[in-house]
Amino acid sequence: MASRPVEHLLRLRGSVTLWPVVLIALLAASGCRRAPPPALPPLVAQVSGSVAVSGLTAPVRVVRDRWGVPHIYAQNRDDLFVAQGFTQAQDRLFQMDLWRRSAQGRLSEVLGPNFIERDAMTRRMQYRGDVDTEWASYGPDTKAIAEAFVRGVNAWVALAREHPPEEFVLAGWKPELWSAMDLLNRTDAFVASGDAIDETFRARLAATVGLARARQLFPEERTLDVSSGVDMATIPYLVADAIRRVGTPPFFLGLAAPVVEGTVRMPSIDGERARPLDQPSPRYLVHLIAPGWNVIGATAPWRPGVAEGHNERIAWTATPVDVDTQDVYVEKLNPANPHQVEDARRWVDIETRKDWIAVRGRKTPVDFERETTRHGVIVASDRERHLAFAVRWAGTEPGSAAELASPALDRATSLQAFRSALARWKMPARTMTYADADGLRGFQVVALAPIRRGWTGATPAPGWSAAAEWTGWKSLDDLPHGTGRPPAAGTDAHAASRMILDAARLHPDRADAWLKALGAASSSASSFIAQRAVLVDALADALREGPLPKDAPVLFAHPLGVTDAARRRFNIAAHAPAGARRFAITSDPVDWDRSVAMNAPGQSGSPDSRHYADLVKRWAADEFFPLVFSDGAVQAAAGATLTLTPK
Repeated sequence: MASRPVEHLLRLRGSVTLWPVVLIALLAASGCRRAPPPALPPLVAQVSGSVAVSGLTAPVRVVRDRWGVPHIYAQNRDDLFVAQGFTQAQDRLFQMDLWRRSAQGRLSEVLGPNFIERDAMTRRMQYRGDVDTEWASYGPDTKAIAEAFVRGVNAWVALAREHPPEEFVLAGWKPELWSAMDLLNRTDAFVASGDAIDETFRARLAATVGLARARQLFPEERTLDVSSGVDMATIPYLVADAIRRVGTPPFFLGLAAPVVEGTVRMPSIDGERARPLDQPSPRYLVHLIAPGWNVIGATAPWRPGVAEGHNERIAWTATPVDVDTQDVYVEKLNPANPHQVEDARRWVDIETRKDWIAVRGRKTPVDFERETTRHGVIVASDRERHLAFAVRWAGTEPGSAAELASPALDRATSLQAFRSALARWKMPARTMTYADADGLRGFQVVALAPIRRGWTGATPAPGWSAAAEWTGWKSLDDLPHGTGRPPAAGTDAHAASRMILDAARLHPDRADAWLKALGAASSSASSFIAQRAVLVDALADALREGPLPKDAPVLFAHPLGVTDAARRRFNIAAHAPAGARRFAITSDPVDWDRSVAMNAPGQSGSPDSRHYADLVKRWAADEFFPLVFSDGAVQAAAGATLTLTPK
């Protein structure tokens, strides 16, 4: 059977049906009215006893330790991943559901018209290629693993649709069933690759102070160059603004149901002063045990496998690293036909596909278009100058869904096997550090990084000529790798420029203010000194969002925390230890049971769970908890055991 493009399979499923406020039961036989049945308490995760789960072929044992980490014992691969999907959905279904709506550009369905532009731009950045090639790029059994995983998720979703958890009652919608195709989404990988936003900042910097001065003020590891024929002053702010809309976090303006008064779990901290961190944690710790599998570590709650951790032979960590996987191309529009761009001195048609967005509160869907040139998706246009701006991104290639190569890593038992598995990891860019039980240490940068011809990729390139193009992909050997620890990147000046770029990605208002101040300083008699002072202030501003200082106030803020009662129910306040990392794993290859971890504030996403905020005090005290691995250590640390049986 011919494969189908992902675009077709990820189209909108239509508007969501909101719950009625009151359910009235009519008894046709007697014609009399009865009071509605008493409301059931919200569904919470069952962690002991037994429960029947659709999709299993044999019983599975799930041992949750004292810190909320599930250790899943299965008799075969498929049952293992059915159980992983079920368990992670038990603890994090609302977070998973909100992620999927956000990542697929479907927030308008449930949150209304504020998200229309954001949803449209998010959809424009998805993979549109062949599905069979896509699945094969992750490994020969990854599709089967993904299908088993979503069977487990759907087993819990079926219960949650009949008996909704608290978060869905408050939010006002029901969870939907999952498909393995949902895991092929590109939004997480795109958000982690902010190079196109960096290019627009550098272009505006060069237009403001001149190219020579920009190189002096803003030293980076690669040369800040400008492609012939591209006027940096024509790169509008709108380009970066449009790119930022992809994957913008959701926000709630109100709740569909009242919140029962709760209690503050930690000492109250003024929300405006506290550094906000997402609640629940973006990571989830899990231990997977079956024939051919024994791996423990962290994953995103909506993904199978373990993305960083250790198995019986090797350990690895994944640290974000900047690898340029995006470029902005300036395209010349045909003045007589804005649906054409210049390419090698001829006009070629822009490819246009139509789609629509269902919007809560509106009967008629909103139409939008996805326009692409041979370089990528058009994100903005300047009709007065007859220009369009397209983003080329390596993530549109097969195999670029974030972390979906994890199952291939989980079974590696040597450095050679690990590097072979890493060839399947294309997104997001990471520095993988490696250690094994034989004492070998090493590192490898992984990313689908383009080979560029004609320019460094630091600033936007002309799309109408072949002067600046991608000519292939770097191999693992082309990317930084070696034995021992990864070397420090660049100089202090390079690091300072990188910090300012990172801050500009997140805070466009600050980036505008810095550029305006640089322009104003250009007229000073000592313009270079004045402009350096502006960037020193910008660096100081960026540093304020760096590592948390000791005792800094922190608020683990839940997306449903939009009323006073909801904030008391869902938000968690704390004081951070110096340089605190809310998530961390330290593995000990000599004795895996001496490995430790932290995943603040807790493993569960339900305020009724004892593991919702049980790790906060440890985190605030800069204490880790044991990441137990051997059967004996797991049993000694067991807090609750649940048996999943075939249904």
